[in-house]
Amino acid sequence: MEVNMNAQNPNEITVSGAPETVQLNNLVTQIRNMPPEQREGYLQSYVDTVKSPFVGYMAVSNLQIETNYELYQKFAQKMNQQIPNSRLNQEFQAYVASMQSLMNTAIGKEAPDIKLQTPDGKEKSLSELRGKIVLVDFWASWCGPCRRENPTVVAAYKKYSPKGFEIYSVSLDQNKDKWKEAIEKDGLIWNSHVSDLGGWNSQAAALYGVRSIPAAFLLDKDGKIVAKNLRGPALEAKLAELLGA
Repeated sequence: MEVNMNAQNPNEITVSGAPETVQLNNLVTQIRNMPPEQREGYLQSYVDTVKSPFVGYMAVSNLQIETNYELYQKFAQKMNQQIPNSRLNQEFQAYVASMQSLMNTAIGKEAPDIKLQTPDGKEKSLSELRGKIVLVDFWASWCGPCRRENPTVVAAYKKYSPKGFEIYSVSLDQNKDKWKEAIEKDGLIWNSHVSDLGGWNSQAAALYGVRSIPAAFLLDKDGKIVAKNLRGPALEAKLAELLGA
């Protein structure tokens, strides 16, 4: 039996030399001829009942992971039991795992809590700011684009903090002194500055799927993510919408 997968397009999979070939071809033909509005429900049921991990893979790959993440996780467990050492399983497991942090921070999701130390060594959690509009801002003293964006963030804070706007700044610094110097030099006057001084190994960055900075997540008063990576006028406009001009 031979399974070929296109890493650039997970939907492109071929199975040859196996009884699953006919079943796979029948599935492909059926979903191509099916009205679009019926496909998702059909595929969800199909993935739950199909025995072949290869045919099931083809079915689940035709579903958007963003709206079917639990189904992807369930199928990943099935694949791990049936074909644990196969390349297809290993690639699928890696893909599902990589999507976890992105799913954690999807628009409308409750933001994962963060609890890290402030520059003076006290622990401060993101959840302490519940009830306010909060910008979770990932940055670092060594990040040029972050430093250039800071004046805009400071201006937004000065304008909207009286109306209930707060900033929770997560630094990816490794040098505590440089972190503290940047806070002072850039006039970052809010109180919620935290870091584990782990650089790119920051647990908070991994939790939020942050792979480049600056990165920002805007939360509503219930702690749900309402926007990502707003800059300049876009941040101002969203704050005006949420808190009033």
